[in-house]
Amino acid sequence: MRIAVMLSSLIPLQLPSRMQTHLWYILPNEVKSESLLKHYSELLSQPEKDHVFRMQSDDLKKKNALLARTLVRTTVARYQTNNNTVVDPRSLKFKKNVYGKPEVDWDVHDPKLQFNISHTDSLIACGVTANVPVGIDVEDKTRKMRHDVLSLAKRFYSSEEVKFLSSIADTEAQREEFIKLWTLKEAYVKASGKGFSASPFNTFSITRSDAGSYSLCGKAEGWKFMLLDLAASSHYAAICIGGEDKDEEGMNVIVHRTIPFVEDELISDWKLL
Repeated sequence: MRIAVMLSSLIPLQLPSRMQTHLWYILPNEVKSESLLKHYSELLSQPEKDHVFRMQSDDLKKKNALLARTLVRTTVARYQTNNNTVVDPRSLKFKKNVYGKPEVDWDVHDPKLQFNISHTDSLIACGVTANVPVGIDVEDKTRKMRHDVLSLAKRFYSSEEVKFLSSIADTEAQREEFIKLWTLKEAYVKASGKGFSASPFNTFSITRSDAGSYSLCGKAEGWKFMLLDLAASSHYAAICIGGEDKDEEGMNVIVHRTIPFVEDELISDWKLL
C-alpha cells in the first residue's frame, strides 16, 4: 500500500499498543533530490547540522547522517500529535542517557514514546514503542568478516554461542548465523539502554528455539526478540523490547518504508506469539 503525501506534511499516527513496535526504514539510494535533502537539513537543530556538515567523510556518509536524523525527527513527530496534528519535527529536542543512548527530551513531550535507530550504508531504520524500552539493529546480509568467524565469536560471544557456531560446518551458513546473533545482541544492549561497554556481548547468550524464535538466557526475564528480513531480504533487522515477564503477550511489529514528506509504504505486519 502506497500513500502519497504532500511535501511538508506527515500523517499523524497513534502510539503503538503495548508489546508492539512500529519500524520505519529509508533506503538512501532512493533519495536523490537535492531540494528534498535541503528540506531535510532545515529540520535539524544547529548542533545536528554542524555535526553532519563538518564530518570528515565522503558525501555518502554525510547524506546518510542527514537522513538518519531526518528519519528520527519525522518518525517521532508522527506520534506526538496535538489535536490530531503532527508536531513540527523541528521542535523536537533530544538528549542522551548516561550511557549515550539518544532519547527525546520529555520536558516537552509525552514520556510514553520511546525510539531507537540503526543504520548501514544502504538502509536506515527507526523503531518506536510506547511504555516499553526498544532496541533495534540492522545489518547488511552481505557483510563480510575481516577475520575468521569463530575467532571473532571467541572474542565477542558467550561460550554457548561459540559452541553453536562451531557446530555449523558450512562456512557461509556460519557467517550468516554470526551476523544474526550480532544483530540480536546489538538490539538487546540498545534496548537495555546501557550499550556495549556496560553489557559486553560475552556476558549473555541469545538462543534460537526449534520453532525459530529467539530468547535471552542468563538475564532477567521479559525481553522479547524478533528477527526480520528487510528491503527485499537484503538486510536483517532485529528488534528487542522489554516486558514485565516472560509470559506477557506476544510481540507485534509493523514495518513501513518511507521517504519522509514524499511517500510511505506499509510493508508488512509480523506477529510473534
